[in-house]
Amino acid sequence: MNIHQLSVIYVEEQDRILVRFNTGEGEELRLWLTRRMLTRVFEPMQEAVGHLEARKTQMSDGSAVNRRMLAELKRAEVLENSDFSTPYKEHASELPLRILPMLVTQMSMSVQDNRQLKISFEERLPEQDEVRAFEVSMESPMLHGFMHLLESAMGKAQWDGASAHHTRENHGDEAAEEARPKYLQ
Repeated sequence: MNIHQLSVIYVEEQDRILVRFNTGEGEELRLWLTRRMLTRVFEPMQEAVGHLEARKTQMSDGSAVNRRMLAELKRAEVLENSDFSTPYKEHASELPLRILPMLVTQMSMSVQDNRQLKISFEERLPEQDEVRAFEVSMESPMLHGFMHLLESAMGKAQWDGASAHHTRENHGDEAAEEARPKYLQ
């Protein structure tokens, strides 16, 4: 699947994040990501990005700290050159997963030999007979953009882990400490 454009937005009424992928073939794939799902997969996704960047540069020292630093450097470079201003193309010619977005209940990732991260999304609901699923493979620039959009949406949602990470990233550890709720007795 050739991803042409993607959109990641927090939908307050649903308290979920809507992800939409436009393909080069004119299809649009839509999915919902819940707070629970992102809490489980966001850190492993960051680690996978570090492994992908380490593999791309054939880094000999594969420590977690070095991988994370390398991923952050690459992310800054990619985001500086990314286009976040072009409006998302709203009308796709085909919706392979039907009109309703897929509610992601299972997600898996793997770093591929071709230096891409393959992400599989599945919807397995008790009331449905069929399982809806699809896979995307992302190279570094698209992946960093996707992660950035996810972090922005999680920050807007004010979901615990995401908002603390977002605050710490932009204002330092002291601001993150002040942003934590305090309980008086």
